[in-house]
Amino acid sequence: MKTIVTLDIFSGRPNPTWVLSDDHSEQLTERASAAQELTMQKPAGALSGLGYRGFLVSHVADAAPVQPAFHLHEGIIDSGPGQPNLFHKDRELEKWLLSTAGAAVADEVRSHVETEIAKPALVASDFLRGVPPKCPLCVAHDAPPYNPAKWNIPAVQPFNNCYNYANDQITNTFAQPGRAHGKPITSLSCPGVEPSAHADGLVNSPNFSHPLAAGQGWYVALVIWPGVDYHWYRQDNVGCWSHKPGSTPARNTDNAGHPISDPKTCNRGPYTVFCDYMITSRRVVIR
Repeated sequence: MKTIVTLDIFSGRPNPTWVLSDDHSEQLTERASAAQELTMQKPAGALSGLGYRGFLVSHVADAAPVQPAFHLHEGIIDSGPGQPNLFHKDRELEKWLLSTAGAAVADEVRSHVETEIAKPALVASDFLRGVPPKCPLCVAHDAPPYNPAKWNIPAVQPFNNCYNYANDQITNTFAQPGRAHGKPITSLSCPGVEPSAHADGLVNSPNFSHPLAAGQGWYVALVIWPGVDYHWYRQDNVGCWSHKPGSTPARNTDNAGHPISDPKTCNRGPYTVFCDYMITSRRVVIR
């Protein structure tokens, strides 16, 4: 049986994944057991969003489906429903798993993860400080409602990303800009992603305040983690924005836990470059 490790970090691109060697698999078992002996039970307090969200460890036998084992983030070992969340305060297991990645994780991504692991673990009280912003008026007739239940089910959530969500299309293909029209992304930058989105039918907009009548679509926005990944937001019919970071649940809060009144000014973690607002519609085709 092989042990597969996935670094849960990207929003648009598939996450980095690698197979542990037999020696590392044995070490993982020993380290996880040792960690559990030193842990105390602790509820997960982190609000995962853009950027590092932990490691997923799973097992697979030849010609058999992947069997999830546990999710590790902020020292919390989450073994699934009905199992206690165990906390290891020095986050040593996360550091070790990253060390096994080799070439599967690029240097810039590795540096981001190392920085995040070195930070103190967050708890719920660290979020929602200050006055949350008010939602602006939505002027797009076709803007979708915020309905995370549609996206956060086992048959949908892992297979659809931020681009699926922004366009409100469940394709179960982890859709990529331009793939449906033979115009793939050329670089992880605004000029490298936008032409691919244009090929699918999206068009740029200077803002999200111009009224869009029925059939004219709704507003979305593109941001970039320079050279690493891209991410999309969409404006819902309530006026605030929501998003779906990679294979994680859809949500209507930013990395600080606040409602998103404008993706240009919200907390986006490592996705520091704001590209453009765009308009999508039911005529857009993605794959």
